[in-house]
Amino acid sequence: MVGLFFISVIKIITFTTMDYDQYKRASKLPDVKTTIFTIVGNLARKHASLDLSQGFPNFKTDEKLMSLVSDALINGHNQYAPMQGYFGLREIISEKIASLRQRTYSPADEVTITVGATQAIFTAITAFINKGDEVIIIKPAYDCYEPAITLNGGIPVYIQLDAPDYKIDWSAFENKITDKTKMVILNTPHNPTGTVLTKSDMEELERILKPTNIILLSDEVYEQYHF
Repeated sequence: MVGLFFISVIKIITFTTMDYDQYKRASKLPDVKTTIFTIVGNLARKHASLDLSQGFPNFKTDEKLMSLVSDALINGHNQYAPMQGYFGLREIISEKIASLRQRTYSPADEVTITVGATQAIFTAITAFINKGDEVIIIKPAYDCYEPAITLNGGIPVYIQLDAPDYKIDWSAFENKITDKTKMVILNTPHNPTGTVLTKSDMEELERILKPTNIILLSDEVYEQYHF
């Protein structure tokens, strides 16, 4: 399914004497800085260097894929998809999970397509986190987690991974859980340390969370990356 995208330009026009600092204080996220991906990307372009901060492919798009996209457009697959995403794609995802994980999820009401992982993370956090809810984050972490939590009135609670092994201290993790803990965000393989949670890690996580109603948001965007 190929979507037809429309780009809208939104302008915020004000006729006030408010200066930049006042605008910043008025923001819901006054302390959020420029994303590290933008900073590193600009530096790479400035110094004609390789940008390793993002996964830009260094190869051309496969000709077969371009042909399939062209065929889809010619055959009329260019309209809005259902809100949950194109059903055929949801079926394929359900089949993939069944094949890899031996778990069955209904493509009708248990699989949703988003425009990338960042939107999926933001949507999940927004759906569940209310003012005062605590969310445990494994640090260092992808920089979209904390702003989404803060924007929804939540409180980030940090578990720090330390060099050289970058392993989770499950005793410290368990001690961070309170009656306000609403969600845990897990990322494995972990960005940016590269650590991968073991079976023992997952069993400890299960032991800690099973008696609770805490939501586990598992960011597995690198699930097939093992070195």
